[in-house]
Amino acid sequence: MQKSGVLADLQKRNIEHIHAYCVDNCLVKVADPVFIGLSSKRDVEIATKVVRKRDASEAVGLIIKKNGKPDVVEYSEIDEDLRKAMDPNNHKLLKFRSANIVNHYYSIDFLKGIPEWAESLPHHIAKKKIPYCDTESGEMVKPDKPNGIKLEQFVFDVFPQISLDKFLCLEVAREDEFSPLKNGLDAKEDNARTSKEHIMAQGNRWLKNVNCTILSQEMDNDGIEVSPLMSYVSYKNDAVFS
Repeated sequence: MQKSGVLADLQKRNIEHIHAYCVDNCLVKVADPVFIGLSSKRDVEIATKVVRKRDASEAVGLIIKKNGKPDVVEYSEIDEDLRKAMDPNNHKLLKFRSANIVNHYYSIDFLKGIPEWAESLPHHIAKKKIPYCDTESGEMVKPDKPNGIKLEQFVFDVFPQISLDKFLCLEVAREDEFSPLKNGLDAKEDNARTSKEHIMAQGNRWLKNVNCTILSQEMDNDGIEVSPLMSYVSYKNDAVFS
């Protein structure tokens, strides 16, 4: 379906609000009613969720204001001094700390303008681990380090198309909403093991927050997975899990 066809279909069904996320993230709240509701209430064209950057070296883009417009700067495109700069009003915090987790809201009215600016989006250099064929052995090689460059376009490069009064940035707790899966198990962070740990720990917090008693010590230590079919429901009754 072409872009114009998608927009026509959305408008035909009277859909006004779009939620999009572009990172493998087991903690994402799909169509989060708080996020969508706030964006609608504030009458913005684009909104984004952010978490505080874990440390200066974390490989995440940053939400910033540039030339009076909302924008994103990629981690590969910011120099070391700016990455490590501290907030002059709070030396315990990074100056640039609003990590872009690519969790966005778009209004249909904004998306109607796609044909006007889609072709002008910039290309970004991304260093990637690209499989290749060894010409001597004839075998496919999967490198464990970046060996090539790809040119990428990002959906958030549309941010400067709007004014600040039509943009909303909502900071959320990392432990509640962001556990990316982008590394192998040999990495310290952001792998399948940490994703599982985070989603199980979140289930534990949810249950304890509604006065649930967990009788099994193993379940308390390892965490509990709560079905996504139930995770938006508010419980007031006490419960016991064993």
